[in-house]
Amino acid sequence: MALDQVRTSDETVLETLANWAAEVSADWPDVAVDRAARAFEDTIACMIAGADDLSPVKTRKGIANWGTGTSTVVGQSAGAPAPWAAMANGAAAHALDYDDNVTIVLGHTSAVQVPALLALGELTGASGRQLIDAYIVGFEIQMALGRGVNWSHYNIGWHSTSTIIEIGTAGACARLLGLDRAGMAHAMSLATSMACGPKAQFGSMAKSFHAGLAAQHAVTSAQLAEAGLEGRMEVLEAPMGFLELFGGNFPPGWENALDGFGDKLAILEYGVIPKRHPCCASTHKCLDAVIDLRNEHGFSAGDVESVHTTVGSSNARNLSYDDPQNDREAKFSMQYCVALGLVQDHLRIADFAPEVVFRPEIRELIPRITMEAFPAEAEKTGTPPDHEVSVRLKDGRVLEATRAHPRGTIHDPLDADDRKAKYIDCVSGKLDDAAAEDLQGLLAAFETVEDLDTIMKFLRFDAG
Repeated sequence: MALDQVRTSDETVLETLANWAAEVSADWPDVAVDRAARAFEDTIACMIAGADDLSPVKTRKGIANWGTGTSTVVGQSAGAPAPWAAMANGAAAHALDYDDNVTIVLGHTSAVQVPALLALGELTGASGRQLIDAYIVGFEIQMALGRGVNWSHYNIGWHSTSTIIEIGTAGACARLLGLDRAGMAHAMSLATSMACGPKAQFGSMAKSFHAGLAAQHAVTSAQLAEAGLEGRMEVLEAPMGFLELFGGNFPPGWENALDGFGDKLAILEYGVIPKRHPCCASTHKCLDAVIDLRNEHGFSAGDVESVHTTVGSSNARNLSYDDPQNDREAKFSMQYCVALGLVQDHLRIADFAPEVVFRPEIRELIPRITMEAFPAEAEKTGTPPDHEVSVRLKDGRVLEATRAHPRGTIHDPLDADDRKAKYIDCVSGKLDDAAAEDLQGLLAAFETVEDLDTIMKFLRFDAG
């Protein structure tokens, strides 16, 4: 059991993470800075796109009587205290499942980090470069935590976005506040007590709210630690601590997680994965493989007799709607997403509008698409199996493809046209052409921004 893999040094796991996070130099490699800056660019666009979704709309309604503040809430003109702004904006960032994700952690890092750091940054007067510094620190902490508990943690049903990423984002917020080693550690210890979020909520408004809740918890934990509130330093490895309660059946353990921590940046080794399609990432490898096959072989949806997909066991559990009945279920349906991939090269926000989910030409394809899972043991190695697609055509041909990575990874990155198309998809109908162009120019140079209000003013539109 991984609980016997407790570190033998005098430092606890939290202290090891916190000591590095509080004192590491902010002189990051250019590639790391660029990847973090692009994460802010992508996520702010996703926040704009998701602002009128019911989850953030209801969240904004809920926080309306919780006080006013200086932090921007996307989709309204009134500001809010930083924790509540982070909550509403996190819900908006994740509302359409268009926001990035990351391997190892197996969650949506930027939908938590970006709203939390923007809200806190507005409060403290931080620059874009300071937010990027904090983002990289939070990213590295999250990846170390992910190495300690995944895939086991994710497989038993925890939404890593609101557990692992929430704790790491508390570290990012503590970095932005300039907390010392002890303050950094206490921020993450307090955040561990707030870690939550079952994947049973996938397909509901609560799923995107997980990102908002995590962002709010991260800000709250850092601010309370700054005020002197303390938690236990052994909370990650102690009996009844995070690993024992959240680690699942085969967690790698903390020795594995901390081996080489700080020596090589995870943001360089793995990168951040911006999404090309606004749906659950568990569909993306097979979806991209189907699109690749269609473009390579020139068949149409009418030529297809059947499509069979094979995915990881945790992916299959995420995709629990083989006959989706609404827009939220459609995002977690392999059948619906692959059906779209049989007729078009890109999935867009409009493809998941409630009135579109029952398009006859898509519903007719859904029964032809099936999915099975690899055994759960295949994920114990830490390297997930390639996802497989088999397309049987009516002329008897069988076309097969596998994908180890979806589009958007450092192995198959989005190009400039992909990024521009996604940005336009996100801001259309929310910003006029002039505002969209002005904001895009600012986001492209996020690392040079000195006054966050030059960006945040574009988010104060009325989304209802």
